[in-house]
Order: sequence, then C-alpha cells, then structure tokens
Amino acid sequence: MSENNTNAKCLQAVVIQADYFAGEDPAKEILSFLFSELDRIPENSIAVLPEYTNATGLSDPALIEAAMSRTDMILEHVSAKAKEKKSYIAVNVLQHEGAGLANRTMLFSPEGEHVFTYQKKNIPPSEIALGVLSGNGPSVFSHNGIRFGCLTCYDIYSARLLEELAAGRPDIIVFPTYQRGERTDIIRAQVKLLAFRCNAYVVRTSCSLHDPAYGGCSMIVSPDGQIRCDLADSIGSACVSVDPQWKYYRSAGFGGGIVRNDVFLEGRFQWADTLKA
Repeated sequence: MSENNTNAKCLQAVVIQADYFAGEDPAKEILSFLFSELDRIPENSIAVLPEYTNATGLSDPALIEAAMSRTDMILEHVSAKAKEKKSYIAVNVLQHEGAGLANRTMLFSPEGEHVFTYQKKNIPPSEIALGVLSGNGPSVFSHNGIRFGCLTCYDIYSARLLEELAAGRPDIIVFPTYQRGERTDIIRAQVKLLAFRCNAYVVRTSCSLHDPAYGGCSMIVSPDGQIRCDLADSIGSACVSVDPQWKYYRSAGFGGGIVRNDVFLEGRFQWADTLKA
C-alpha cells in the first residue's frame, strides 16, 4: 500500500534488554547494566528501559521494598542522562501510593524534564499480592509535536486498553515489560497487532531468560506491523531510526481509496455500543 512521506525530524528508537538472572543482588547489578547502556545511546533518541527498573530480578516483597529506596536516584540519573543526550527516556518504577504501590512509567524530555507519567492499569495477580494499585489516567501525551502512548506489560492483554490507546492517535508507544511467562511467538504477535492497530511505532523492552521460546523479545515495530529489530533472548541494546509522523496507509476497502490504517475502522462498528460489559 502507499505510504506517506513527511519531513519531520527522525528519532533513534532504542531498546535495552537486561539479564533477568544477575547474581546475588540482581536489582543492583541489572540497574548498573541499564545505566551503562544508557551511556551508549545516541543523541536525539527515544530510549525505553524495562519494567521494574528499580526492582528487576526480585520476587520477595521485602527485597522489592528495599530496592525501591533507589527510586529517587534512578529518576535523577535518567533526568540528567536525557538532558545530556538530548533524548527522550522512559523509565518504569514501583513507587509507594498511599497504603499501596503504583507501577509507573515516567517519560523524561530532551530537556531532562519529567513530562508524563502513566500508571499501569491491568494489574496481574502477582502485583495484586504486592499491593499494586490500578491506574486510571490517560495513556497518550503530546510533547514537541509527538504523541507518545504507553502500555505496561500485562496491559497488552486488555483489548479495551488497546482500543483506548488507538483512540488517542499515538505516534510512538513506549512499552516497558517484565514478561517472563509468555511464549515469544505470542509476544511478537501482540506487539505487531498493537503497532498495526494504533498506526504507531512500538518500542518494547523486557528482560532475557536466555530461552528462545519464552520472554525477552525487546523490539521495535513500525506502524505497518513490521518488526524493525528484535533482541530475542540476547542481552544488550538495539537502535533504529524512526519518523514519528510516518503513518501506514491502506485501501479503504476493495476498489476504494487510500486511508490511514488507524481510521480505517472508524464508523464501521455501529453495533459496538449495544454490547454489554
């Protein structure tokens, strides 16, 4: 199908995939690795760190609580690095929220400013047991002419959240995850569908289990559903150039004209409001 050309300045999209198994103090060792990879990102990037950046590799509640003491230091470091690299950086952390916890993804601008927070909405049983609370805020934010969308890990299983995100017309979706139990073929299918339905680039990060069949798959997918890079089960980072304003155009139907893929379905499901939740 035909594609539109834009003159907007491109960004370098960067995914960083850490090792889930990282010694006696995994949260500390993985954080050190993530910081070292951030040192290597090019200027004018959008870099996304994995979910639980402040508590990666931990499952014991007491250890997670102790690791959360690093949160302020992490956010200060990411802010400074975003400013140094003149880049956007998205970082996910657990934070205290009243009597519970919040799973938050924070976006820092090329000026080092904290410009957007997304709180995970679809909370799995493991996080419910920790006391993590569901968010209800917006999932799309505009900055410097770029519409950033966000999902976090388990959110991808909610068709409602996907449609909510698509309605916000994002250009780039930051998608930090901590997925360790899903098959890689399902992960790839989910991310391709997310990019295709929202007509947006998806920058997805996770941790490697050193298993080609499960987890990992930090990747960048374009609006037409093409996987631009995929770290599979390897450790490290990958970078590709993206134009945030590029959109996929398709046929509006057999013999019809050309239309943006994200608006293709608008008005075609008049029956949807008759469905009961």
